[in-house]
Amino acid sequence: MNILDENIPEHQRQILQKWRVRVYQIGYDVARKGIKDDEIISFLIRKRQPTFFTRDDDFYHRHLCHARYCLVFFISITL
Repeated sequence: MNILDENIPEHQRQILQKWRVRVYQIGYDVARKGIKDDEIISFLIRKRQPTFFTRDDDFYHRHLCHARYCLVFFISITL
């Protein structure tokens, strides 16, 4: 299950859907908008093999590693 954080822009979600990648977005398809980070972790643990994509650097911490989910953190680079 591919889950996008609510901070992933709509146009990027649409691109994935156009490519027929099934994605669910926080605040639109699953959970509620404005859900707290610790609630997202609890939500992920209850799902079956979720992959969570985010741009929120609060998720870039080793202590969040867990066997029940995968976290993908996108780093924005400004040139």
